Amino acid sequence: MSVANAENIIVAVDIGTSKVCTIIAEIVNEEIDVIGIGVAENKGVTKGSISDIDEAANAIRKSVEKAEQMAGVKVEGVIVSISGKSISGIIGHGMTSLSGSKQKLITEDDVKKALEVTKSIPLSNDREILDIKKIQFIVDSQDEIRNPIGMTGMKLEVDAYIVTGPITVVQNITRVVQLAGYKLVDVIVQPLATAKAVLYPDEKDIGVLMLDIGAGTTSIAVYSKSALRFLRIIPVGGEYITSDIAQGLHIPKAVAEDIKKKKGLLYIDDAREDDYFEVSDINEIKKEKIHRKELVQFILPRVKELLNFVETELRKEGVDKSMYSGGIVITGG
Repeated sequence: MSVANAENIIVAVDIGTSKVCTIIAEIVNEEIDVIGIGVAENKGVTKGSISDIDEAANAIRKSVEKAEQMAGVKVEGVIVSISGKSISGIIGHGMTSLSGSKQKLITEDDVKKALEVTKSIPLSNDREILDIKKIQFIVDSQDEIRNPIGMTGMKLEVDAYIVTGPITVVQNITRVVQLAGYKLVDVIVQPLATAKAVLYPDEKDIGVLMLDIGAGTTSIAVYSKSALRFLRIIPVGGEYITSDIAQGLHIPKAVAEDIKKKKGLLYIDDAREDDYFEVSDINEIKKEKIHRKELVQFILPRVKELLNFVETELRKEGVDKSMYSGGIVITGG
């Protein structure tokens, strides 16, 4: 088994509320080839945030080991995604003078200087910048420029969407990865990685709302004119539906989760008259036949509640539907 520290090997770990997923990929001729996948149940995260370091570390270790076995490599360092309700974004502005008296060719260094100034936004002592996404560049008052490199001007400005989170989030991620026995190579904000994977460039240009629904959280991201305009993570996800089914039918959560995935539906009319399934009670003493349409009473209210939470978050920040006229993309799980 070779060691996965070569430049052409990438190990990514997604720490979710219900599970940890690991992918080992090899870069061959600029193409990404997935060579290992590992999934492990996670009991160390609540609503996207680490609540038990030992449990989370154990889940990471199991997930990575499964991926290692498939890939035939030994992992040393990992890239980890982070999430949680405390991660949010704010618009920042940066500016740099290019020349005092004449036009100057804009270089990559000028762009970096302007972006560096955006970091001067006021933040509380317990928060840090996790990522910066460019919205637009402005050259001598000409706005909506996507790439100013190679243009000429005397002043370069940039609007950017700055993603921030509590310092303790990164510290806890670092600690839990080290406890699992690996080196933390990089930290990626989970919904940004998801958006890169599932959204088309045309959707981001026209305007799109992405909802990434996990077990304990839902990530909300709005893209317009090819730039991130809004990001929020709310502590509501699919596990609320699972809990309602478990309590309502008096069955274990694991059984309720399976029923939700295989039998769940939103509308009574979607169930056939003879569509029954059998469940055992929580003590596995007696069995009962349940009609599939009974699941609607648990699922529909929670889905409506989730969408209401999403709508509230968008409204609070003044995000109207014109910003995502390209539609809504739902992903997760």
